[in-house]
Amino acid sequence: MPRLVPRIVIGSILGVAPAARASPDPAPPSDEAPASWWGGDHATGGWGGARKALDDRGVQIDVVYASDVFTAHGHVAALGHVDAALTLDTDKLVGWPGGTIYVLGQNNHGDVINDVDRVGSAVGVTNLEADPYTQLTELFLEQSWLGGELRIRLGKQDANRDFGTPRFGGNFINNNFGMFPNAPLPSYPTTGLGAIVIVQPTDWLLAKAALYEASPGVGGLGLTTALDAGAGYVAAASLAVTHHYGPNQRDGGTTSVGAWWQADDDDGVGIADPARFHDNVGVFVQNDERIYLHPENAQDPRGLTVIARYSYARADRSTFPHYAGGSAAWHGIAARSNDTAGIGGGYFTLRESTSEWFVEAFYKLRLTNFLSVQPDVQWFRHPGGAGRDALVGGVRFKIKL
Repeated sequence: MPRLVPRIVIGSILGVAPAARASPDPAPPSDEAPASWWGGDHATGGWGGARKALDDRGVQIDVVYASDVFTAHGHVAALGHVDAALTLDTDKLVGWPGGTIYVLGQNNHGDVINDVDRVGSAVGVTNLEADPYTQLTELFLEQSWLGGELRIRLGKQDANRDFGTPRFGGNFINNNFGMFPNAPLPSYPTTGLGAIVIVQPTDWLLAKAALYEASPGVGGLGLTTALDAGAGYVAAASLAVTHHYGPNQRDGGTTSVGAWWQADDDDGVGIADPARFHDNVGVFVQNDERIYLHPENAQDPRGLTVIARYSYARADRSTFPHYAGGSAAWHGIAARSNDTAGIGGGYFTLRESTSEWFVEAFYKLRLTNFLSVQPDVQWFRHPGGAGRDALVGGVRFKIKL
């Protein structure tokens, strides 16, 4: 049976996000030095010039702290999460062109709002939910050739970077906007060893093929679980097509289709005496559209992002045979040009012919480039397939140190 674990929102379907849980904002980063500490990208500033000196030599250090406080049915839960990332540019560091080494350590602490007495959803209410742990989440080498047209990544990694969250979809807090709940690919917090080949022959076509371990665990280094007897493996592939339209061809979107195949021993679901299966298979499709308020102005990031997605896995051996979701988010609220508001929802079928669906609405207030506050409201219908309806409210605080 697939593991019921949280899936974090990370990266993009184009696989260009360097950090495991970085969600790119629509606004392009500025190359200009910030005029003040408040206008900078880090709460700890530039370390007296040391941060830029390290970056010039190919060393980038990022530490992010996030905290969720949510309430449901009279219960309150507070959860904290730390990301500590190190990115090494091998060209700047040792003259090795095209290489990137990435290391991500994480710590999760506190309590979750999603349990039987509170919400009881079949999947995590927030994309930070997990039991307390400290672990090496990612450790990989990525090598690119031909100006980035060919890339290979080897090591411990999060498959959501490549097969989960679409572009600009990372502002939602609900767990189902990340990795598809019925895809057994290694994702937060159970990242795993794997290898992926990414080919982009043109600016509108992207192909990916990957092989991962099927049964990673949580905590510690997690570099040997793929070698355990009967650990199994999962293969995935996808094809993404990008299109553009409107003034200056700035508006556009990406449509991706993919499939996965798992070789692992699992019990069937939905019957009293389940059969034993040795493989499983599934497919997914998603589309995102980015429509700018003023597409003729490349410096104006305001606009609408609409996302639709669906995935399927075999019903006799999957906890979630069908999943469908969609969302709409507007970036740039009046004078608050870097704030984002969104609404989205999803539906998935569960074993024994039950189902669950949810709706989420949020407002992400970006006080600075390094500090945000995000009020969030979610509503669940039949959580876990048969639970009582739940209204969940809370807030996420996030700071980049």
